[in-house]
Amino acid sequence: MKFDLSQKSTKTGLILLGSAVVGVATGNAELATVALSESGAQVGGMIPAIAGMFIGLWDMFREEKK
Repeated sequence: MKFDLSQKSTKTGLILLGSAVVGVATGNAELATVALSESGAQVGGMIPAIAGMFIGLWDMFREEKK
């Protein structure tokens, strides 16, 4: 595993990880929430935030095909 900022997946992983950390740090105590409106659905809560964090970590350290 190596941390390579020249790869697009590393940058995407950092964004996902950062958004998950902010979501957890703001005191989001609900496990999962879904809000439906005319413009679509919004999903939030601890479970999606933690899932996003793990996906971000995986995306940060994976090797892109060259």
